[in-house]
Amino acid sequence: MPPKFGSKKVFLPNFTISLLRTQHLPPNYAQFIVPLNINKLDLRDYLYHAYGVEVLNVRSFITQKKIERHKPGEKATRYWRPASIKKMTVELVKPFVWPEEPTDLAPWDKETHKAIQEYREQNATLYGPTGYREPKAEVKNIRKLAQELLREKVVEEKEIEIEQELSLR
Repeated sequence: MPPKFGSKKVFLPNFTISLLRTQHLPPNYAQFIVPLNINKLDLRDYLYHAYGVEVLNVRSFITQKKIERHKPGEKATRYWRPASIKKMTVELVKPFVWPEEPTDLAPWDKETHKAIQEYREQNATLYGPTGYREPKAEVKNIRKLAQELLREKVVEEKEIEIEQELSLR
């Protein structure tokens, strides 16, 4: 007897289903993070119609996140709970084994992505919302030179580059 499936058709889904890499589960089990409004039948139908994967059993559970003191950026103290996460574990007819993780990441240009991320983190500390608290390197150098002048130490002539001219109106 063929398996019974729903008639809900999914052409371009407006949700995301993430397959998790779980080493603690055997090969005939797979775990997904799904939206809270997806039920067991929807996931089973989706896997069969979109990928041709047959499922024997589906288990679902919702994990609540911890209560946080306030939302980022708010000054008043309020308590709130972030959105819960729904995970579903499916038992597959055919086992699925993850491919080995690549050791050479050069085809994906890993070094460039790493350099971009470091640049963004550096700019976030310099120009972010708390950037005014930490003085910039040029300001530190000028402050150091001024302190040396005030202490009447011998200071070599050093050039300070000014990128923008000041215009007084």
